[in-house]
Amino acid sequence: MGYRKTIRRIQVSLKGHQTYGLDADVPEAVVRGKNLQEYLVLMGYADAEDGDERAGIRRQLEEFADSLISWNLEAEDGTPLPCNRENFFQIDNDLALALATDWVERLGGKVDSDSPLASSSPSGGPSQVESIPMEALSSLQPPTAVPA
Repeated sequence: MGYRKTIRRIQVSLKGHQTYGLDADVPEAVVRGKNLQEYLVLMGYADAEDGDERAGIRRQLEEFADSLISWNLEAEDGTPLPCNRENFFQIDNDLALALATDWVERLGGKVDSDSPLASSSPSGGPSQVESIPMEALSSLQPPTAVPA
């Protein structure tokens, strides 16, 4: 059994908005989330030109999609979702961005806190080598020169 891919629902409300204040009766809605491809189009990433930061982000997502080997994602009905580029861009944008972000961080050396490497590393803790003794500095002598 894998992770079941569902369509995210987002509740939006104007409660506390400067126009509507804190009234009990304010505009509210429940809306469908976006898959990654829809999100990229909505935010202008899909048609960003080279040199634009948005094109770089889109390229990173494409690289992740092209690097996929396997996953445990399932469709809403429980059938396994084939692991490929096309399906990556059809999953919920939050899930896709979280997966790609974790991949980029791991490319940079991030490890899980429960991994053998993480437990054997002092993570910047104090050195096992004996500390250098520190003595108080002698008081500073007043300057002997007279200011001009």
